[in-house]
Amino acid sequence: MGLLIDMIDVGQGDSFLLTIDGPHGEVCVLIDAGLPDAGSKVLNYVSKYASSGLDMVVATHIDNDHVGGMATILTHASLKDRSFLVLNVTPVIAQHWTPARKSLERYKGIVSFKRVIEAVDTVKTLSALANQRGMTINTGLQGQYWTCGDVRLDVLNPTKDRLAAAWEESRLDRYIQGNWEPGLVSIMESVAEAPSTSPENDSSIVIEVSVNGIARALMTSDAGAAVLKEVTAGKSYSFLKVPHHGSDTGLDEELIQQISPQNAAIPVGDNPHGHPSLEILEMLKSVGARTYCSSKTKNCRKSCTFKGGNISFPLGKPTRAGWLSIDKTLCANNP
Repeated sequence: MGLLIDMIDVGQGDSFLLTIDGPHGEVCVLIDAGLPDAGSKVLNYVSKYASSGLDMVVATHIDNDHVGGMATILTHASLKDRSFLVLNVTPVIAQHWTPARKSLERYKGIVSFKRVIEAVDTVKTLSALANQRGMTINTGLQGQYWTCGDVRLDVLNPTKDRLAAAWEESRLDRYIQGNWEPGLVSIMESVAEAPSTSPENDSSIVIEVSVNGIARALMTSDAGAAVLKEVTAGKSYSFLKVPHHGSDTGLDEELIQQISPQNAAIPVGDNPHGHPSLEILEMLKSVGARTYCSSKTKNCRKSCTFKGGNISFPLGKPTRAGWLSIDKTLCANNP
């Protein structure tokens, strides 16, 4: 009894499939679905390896590189009876921003608030599709958990306060109520200092996976290092989904030393952000972690001959027939 964690290669985005041994057969959990153009690839993957249907779909946060392909999954993927969708959204979406959607349109060209507008539309779309398929929709909050046989999934993040903070846009409210001109708002926002990691990233759904009562894997989405330190409370994990495509905001030396993973999976593709950070790769190497990127980027070492792809990590469950173990020596980042 145990599980497989598959990193689906969707380029610069996140998508993972958990296949869990349950008392009545395999249970399949999809965590994120990459950018919109990755939807068909994720669909093909789950159709092959979760052919009996998905039990649970998790949208860790409403960023396009996590949920862009989710509409394809909710429309076409096979779903089991009583399946459910988990979102990191707050009731304020329905109560406040959805009624204000027409007012938001005026400010859609301003980068600072584009996220709110896109999120309102995305949540509305995903919720409608889930309802059409008869899925139950839950808000993922700290303290929730699901069990299946020897495997337990615990939501470590977000807290109610952290989730509320992610969707609190007091500045946008002020602009709407004051009927500010978009041009002036754009100037005001252009000089605003950007945080190292956003409240929305820090409201990502973080899931701890335990097997036989032992914490084995940490699925981090895009949460920042400070949040992960808080919610993991000094725990270590043999498997780490490296947060935010290997960005230096998701991990630091203290956290990497604490987690001390044996395997670290980095979902990443060509990007202008310098992901994965070479500093983070060095830190992972220093604790003996075997690091695997879903694709090789220009920021990886040239001597790394591992090109990436779909990778399956077994935790107490045999790998699928025909799957070969990844040779860790192909990647120059590994110890």
